[in-house]
Amino acid sequence: MLIGDMTWPDLNPGPDTHVIIPVGALEPHGPHLPLGSDTMISDHFTHRLAAAIDGHVAPTLGYGVATPGQRLGGTFPGVISITGATFTALVTDILTALARHGYRRLILLNSAIDNIAFLCEAARHLTEHLPGARVMIVNWWDVVGEDFRNALAEETGTARADDHHAGMVESSLVMHISPHTVRPDRLPADGGTEQPRRISYHLYPQPADTTTSTGIVYTAAHADPELGKRVADQVAQQLANAVLREFTAPVPS
Repeated sequence: MLIGDMTWPDLNPGPDTHVIIPVGALEPHGPHLPLGSDTMISDHFTHRLAAAIDGHVAPTLGYGVATPGQRLGGTFPGVISITGATFTALVTDILTALARHGYRRLILLNSAIDNIAFLCEAARHLTEHLPGARVMIVNWWDVVGEDFRNALAEETGTARADDHHAGMVESSLVMHISPHTVRPDRLPADGGTEQPRRISYHLYPQPADTTTSTGIVYTAAHADPELGKRVADQVAQQLANAVLREFTAPVPS
């Protein structure tokens, strides 16, 4: 049920009502995926989760914290971001308002990795000031499952180390979730396979030899909507299982 579609008399959550806030970002995802890919993925899994647990859905937060160029494959047009301080304050205010209206089971469903620390800060603030509230921060990739991902890598021949931003799995998900927004004709014939120098730290400005020409990090070869459906079904099931498991346990005092 969408909170934005309710009238105010209808907004009367019970103690066991879950509320889900989809969190995404607006940033480049290769030449073939839309700028709003992260947000589309969060929206998709939020609605599937809400249906599975009879939860309420808060309006989507579609702007995230800026992702370093290293994670995007370089600097490309399309990033519209907000600072970490602003993002933390915004999420804290949203959680606080939802809690004030009676929600005690709050889920932040996120698809942009650089949002995580700031989501945690907002959740920590709420739960320290509101005993009895529980906030779950879950990224879709958290619940795919190691065995599933390993089997997928073996099946496709795409090593997990080569499958990152706008890569095979993320491209496949968007192909399945929102096919009309994907431009497969812009996907390089080799899937965008490039081997830039890989570093595990951040450098500003980003060294040219660590960038890609497409923003696909490191390959989207073997991306396929059917593969995306398999990933989406796996995530949706495991996500519901995780939420029900965590919110069944008592809240720590």
